[in-house]
Amino acid sequence: MFSGQNRPVLLATDGTDEAVGAVAVGAALARATLTSLRMLSVLEPASYSFAGVDPAGSAADAAAESEDEGRIRRTVTSQVAAVLGDDAAREVHFARGRVVPTIVAESRKAGAGLILLGLHPHDIIARLAGEETALRVARTAELPVLCVTPTLRHLPRHILAAVDFSPASVRAAREALGLAPAGSTLTLVHVRPQTSDRNAPNSRANYSSGVGDALARLEQSLAGEYPVTIKSVTLEGAPVPELLNYALQTGAELIALGTHRHSLVGRLMLGSVATDLLRAATLSVFIVPPAPRAVG
Repeated sequence: MFSGQNRPVLLATDGTDEAVGAVAVGAALARATLTSLRMLSVLEPASYSFAGVDPAGSAADAAAESEDEGRIRRTVTSQVAAVLGDDAAREVHFARGRVVPTIVAESRKAGAGLILLGLHPHDIIARLAGEETALRVARTAELPVLCVTPTLRHLPRHILAAVDFSPASVRAAREALGLAPAGSTLTLVHVRPQTSDRNAPNSRANYSSGVGDALARLEQSLAGEYPVTIKSVTLEGAPVPELLNYALQTGAELIALGTHRHSLVGRLMLGSVATDLLRAATLSVFIVPPAPRAVG
């Protein structure tokens, strides 16, 4: 199982239809690995009090916010109970705060090894409003983030792992293996840059040969760790469209990719491939950061 198998999985849900896949996958993961599941729902304040605000208006806003919170609590509890049972529903932790910082903070507090949440569809207006929860969590969390579409209700049986041979991408492939049940397929996918140089056939052949050898070595290093079929493929073009097209053609249920270690500013950008993939994905996405640096 994934490297955080002995640590809790933090499942964040807002009770919406978009989160039901994450709850179902969380339940399947807990059953398969005996990993504890910590369930979180964030109650984000609709507004804040400022000096000079009419007290009557503030009271009305507070009443409306309380009503909204009650509705969210009932919806989340009902959703979790339907999948995991009433006992689990009573264990959902409701925390007040901004959604993304609260999820990340609660994952640290729980010592989680994985964050699990729903992958919501977003349009350009939502992006400008900063409402891309999955993307923003992946940007700031220091542990793997599994973003699940509503249609995935089981552990993924066909996974694509995007490989550029960096340590982060190799780690992502290995972590993805740990999510797959027995009998599943993991396909290592390398997308090489498209070239228009017709006068460099030897260069292209050498590149293909080198990639093929590297993929074969990676396949060999992963083989035998889990009862999963491992294969590889090389594509050419822009990474995100190629990955998504190949996923559609093969019926893949999850794309895993690693992110590189960055400075704070760089980490907030996450990386164009991961960002574009999360925004365009019609299937679940597994974002894996680099392994933590050794201390000392």
